[in-house]
Amino acid sequence: MHRNFIFISTLLVQFSFAEINIIEEIDSSWAKMKRLINNGDFRKFKTMYHRDAIMVNGIKNSTYSIRNAFDDWEQGFKDTRTGTIDADLELKFSRRIFDSYTAHETGIFHYYTINESGESTDSFIHFEALWIKKQNKWFMLMENQISRASKSEWDNFKSIQ
Repeated sequence: MHRNFIFISTLLVQFSFAEINIIEEIDSSWAKMKRLINNGDFRKFKTMYHRDAIMVNGIKNSTYSIRNAFDDWEQGFKDTRTGTIDADLELKFSRRIFDSYTAHETGIFHYYTINESGESTDSFIHFEALWIKKQNKWFMLMENQISRASKSEWDNFKSIQ
């Protein structure tokens, strides 16, 4: 009986440690994405997505290749890189489901820019992200911008980690 308890306890500790490592890996990918947005590094930002990634745009009720989304986002990266704007991303999660090689997350993101005269443009978006891990690197496979959120939703949102 005592050996079984130790074995089960050891498995639970190993499982918890593995779970923490996966969350840290995914959080690291989000941190990298945020850094690339802050720096306006569009070339590296695109590598965060799987080459066959899909963008689901619930706001426009459409879906398309992430490459098409890149076309829409590229100017913002150029403006950030040249200092015309500062850009940033904040995330709050309501659900994070994962295993060693896949992850699905939901929440709200806050993307904002500040122009040279200090004016801020804010976007609060309910989102889903689907990740896949290949060759020890996490790639976003699907980004679903479900709908717009309000600032009060953002402010009152209770994020999980």
